[in-house]
Amino acid sequence: MQRPSARKLHDDILQTLRAYQVAVNEATIVSITDLKGNIIYVNQHFIEVSKYSEDELIGQNHRIINSGYHDKSYFRQMWEKIGSGQSWRGEIKNKAKDGSYYWVDTVITPILDKQGKIFQYLSLRNLITTQKENEERLLASQQVIIKREKQLNLAQQVSKTGSWVLTVPDNNRLEWSLETYHIFEVEPGTEMTYEKFLEMVHPDDRKFVHNNWQEALTTGLYHIEHRIVTKHAEKWVSERAHFEFDKTSNLTSALGTVQDITEIKKIEESLRESKKLYKTLFNTSPFAVGIVDKTTHQFLEVNDTAISLYGYSREEFMQLTLFDIRVTEEHEKMRMQLFGERYAGDNSIRCHRKKNGEILFIEPSITTMHYKGRQVYLITINDITLKLKFEEELIQAEHNRQKDIIEAEENSRSQIGMELHDNVNQLLVASRLYLQRIQTSPDQSPYLLQTALDILGDALDEIRKLSATLVTPLLSNNNLKELIEDLLKNYTLFNAAIELKIDIKENTIPQGLKTNIYRIIQEQISNITKYAGATKINVSLLQNDSFIDLYIADNGKGFDLKQSKKGIGLSNIMYRTKAYSGKFSIDTEINKGCK
Repeated sequence: MQRPSARKLHDDILQTLRAYQVAVNEATIVSITDLKGNIIYVNQHFIEVSKYSEDELIGQNHRIINSGYHDKSYFRQMWEKIGSGQSWRGEIKNKAKDGSYYWVDTVITPILDKQGKIFQYLSLRNLITTQKENEERLLASQQVIIKREKQLNLAQQVSKTGSWVLTVPDNNRLEWSLETYHIFEVEPGTEMTYEKFLEMVHPDDRKFVHNNWQEALTTGLYHIEHRIVTKHAEKWVSERAHFEFDKTSNLTSALGTVQDITEIKKIEESLRESKKLYKTLFNTSPFAVGIVDKTTHQFLEVNDTAISLYGYSREEFMQLTLFDIRVTEEHEKMRMQLFGERYAGDNSIRCHRKKNGEILFIEPSITTMHYKGRQVYLITINDITLKLKFEEELIQAEHNRQKDIIEAEENSRSQIGMELHDNVNQLLVASRLYLQRIQTSPDQSPYLLQTALDILGDALDEIRKLSATLVTPLLSNNNLKELIEDLLKNYTLFNAAIELKIDIKENTIPQGLKTNIYRIIQEQISNITKYAGATKINVSLLQNDSFIDLYIADNGKGFDLKQSKKGIGLSNIMYRTKAYSGKFSIDTEINKGCK
């Protein structure tokens, strides 16, 4: 089989790298900088998130998206690490062009040249803005709950309370204090009766209030909460009363208090809503979240995501400690961090074990806070198992790419050397022999000189054909047909007849596709002339709307497709076809030609 040219292998490698690039663009923000940190490459995801155009980013330092959130020492440590050839990982808050902020989980890896020296830096980032915002909301919700609990306690201490006195012997005279009038928004001094009071009770609560009052005349106990309707608002009040009875158990007087608890009710309602919101944020977070007692290291709460990720039920989780989900090899390190008060400061990658024994690579965010009267850790877990695997594959692909480029260069040199040695060199040696014989056989000089010139002409033809295989043809809008015709003329096909049919609209075909078509025909015709021994060759290139059909057939030896389907020549044709979303098929058998 013909060895591939450097250009062909380069094109194949580019196709593979484009596939990797598509996968990376879907999941990761990628940039490459030079040694000074100047941007030389960004992917589409970087452009979308930063809201800068590619032209605005290329040549700029990463300071263009610096939010100012991190101090200089943070980035100094980063540069020290990557400058020493190590990868660096950290969370960075960046600023987009429109002024919005976003968080990224960043891995920066030095790229080494063939001599092992750093010449570029590769940065892979994942958006973690949602995780950070959820952490902030969780903390904010917790603080709101604590604040409102304090407000509720304070409201209970400084609540305004009015008083009233009911005197039965004095025609059920009802006296209100000034504060009671204020609560009910009634003009002070207005004559009040039990019936007038009931009229100000909320219609839905009147029966409840009256029934409790009647029962209190028997039991002597009166402590209720109900709504009242004033001139300007609906309020909640809390009422208590002390009763005096005569010897025959008839009511003689009652002393009571009325407290405006409207604000307390509002706070209680707001507190219920905050707790509900906190619980919703906690359980619906896309990240696994747990609350762990700082002293016992036992789980107090976990969200639904954690249950799904680790495989434990909520009840099972409540029986576990931090050590139960950490791999045994890291227990001693965690024990030292816990007892040295360094646990919350360690956000490095670690290994966790699921209920079924499966290992997870996770990156935590750990915060210390108060929860139900306890000191606890709020732990948010980002599962990066698949991300790490992808990063390893990406680095390996880069290594393989460099290796393939080196091998392609060597193969190309070898191929050119063989062509020069086997063809051109042989012809030049023969021409020299004929020229040398002119000195010893002057009578044959004309014949010897002409023969030498003919051989040199053949050598020039061989060099021209070799150059044509290496140099990309200069394609214009309307010369593909001419180039194909010239290509077929340049091949020595011995007794083979070529039937060529071309019907295309060249001005509608992209230049890159034209080059691919030319190279496919060149590759296959070369294979046929070298190996097929064909006497007839058909080449058909037809265009139908947006489709192009290329058909090449010969009546030569054919081959066993099972043995040859992985050959470099066929692989090149297949990859070039797929590069333009085409379909490739081959039909061949030994002694039955090839299509």
